[in-house]
Amino acid sequence: MKRSFALTVVAALMLAACAATPPSPDQTKAAVNAKPPAGCVGQTATRIPVKDNSCAGFGATYTKQDIDNTGQVDLDRALQQLDPSISRR
Repeated sequence: MKRSFALTVVAALMLAACAATPPSPDQTKAAVNAKPPAGCVGQTATRIPVKDNSCAGFGATYTKQDIDNTGQVDLDRALQQLDPSISRR
C-alpha cells in the first residue's frame, strides 16, 4: 500500500515538474519578429535557451513561405534561387 502510494506521488511530481505554461501570443509574436544578425540562425531544435538577437548557430534558414515565394516546384531549384552558392550535383 505504501509502495503504490509512493510511486503515485513520485509520478505526480514528475508530471508536475514537466508541465509548463504556453507562451502568450505577445511572446510568440516577439519571438517570430526578432531577427538574428545576418548569417546567424536564431532558433534550433534544441532546448538550449538563446537570447534575443543572438546566434544559436551559423548558416541560413529558409521558411516554407520563402520557398513558396520562389515559385519553383522542386526544392533544389527553390534553394538555388534563394542562395546561389547551393549547387546541384
